Amino acid sequence: MEDIVNNKIDRESLKPGDHIYAYRLLHTYSHHGIYIGGDRVIHYNRTREANKWNRAKPCSKCELDRNHLRGVVKSCVDCFLHGHNLRRFQYGVNVVRYLASWHGTCTTGRPDPPEVAIRRASDYFNKKDGHGFGDYDLFENNCEAFAVFCKTEKAVSSQAWAAVLLLKAGVKIGRDRLLHDVKVHHGQEKHDKLKQMIDSALIDISSLRELIANLQKDQAADSGEEVMGSPVHEI
Repeated sequence: MEDIVNNKIDRESLKPGDHIYAYRLLHTYSHHGIYIGGDRVIHYNRTREANKWNRAKPCSKCELDRNHLRGVVKSCVDCFLHGHNLRRFQYGVNVVRYLASWHGTCTTGRPDPPEVAIRRASDYFNKKDGHGFGDYDLFENNCEAFAVFCKTEKAVSSQAWAAVLLLKAGVKIGRDRLLHDVKVHHGQEKHDKLKQMIDSALIDISSLRELIANLQKDQAADSGEEVMGSPVHEI
């Protein structure tokens, strides 16, 4: 049975070649993989070293070792879900459905045949150390990108793209607040200087930190005060 609104499915509905996912951390993100049949899922994880303090025992069903969960791995469905609900990613949805859906749940793209998705996923799993898909990157090369690539040969992550858009929106709000404050308290000239730096550096943190530090020094010089331990250095 499938819940077409939330993409929830039961295990009896699973088909080899399905792109499945499960939410983590109160729906803040989702983990994706390709179901290949026989209660096994191939999925992509961080490629950095695992937490050495994690002493979880390997799974008795699939022998997945969470102490060394790196790159492209194969696990049972239980290990993949990690206690969360099973959901099926939707392909070939219409524009209205796509716009009404949460990011990381569907695409307008058409999938290749299931056997092709399974072959791609298996090929990457069989490569040395499971690192054939490259280094993990939260915004460019993550688990959703891997699963979508297996289904379409196009690596893209809509949840990562949505996160970037939200980040940009947050940066813009912070930028506008800062510019307004600088204009009010430091004048148009320093406002323009800061705006130019932000725009040219594309919110480069080190350049922004340096500029704000300089503004603080200018302010301290104007007031005859010494700048010490300013929160700006925490940016």
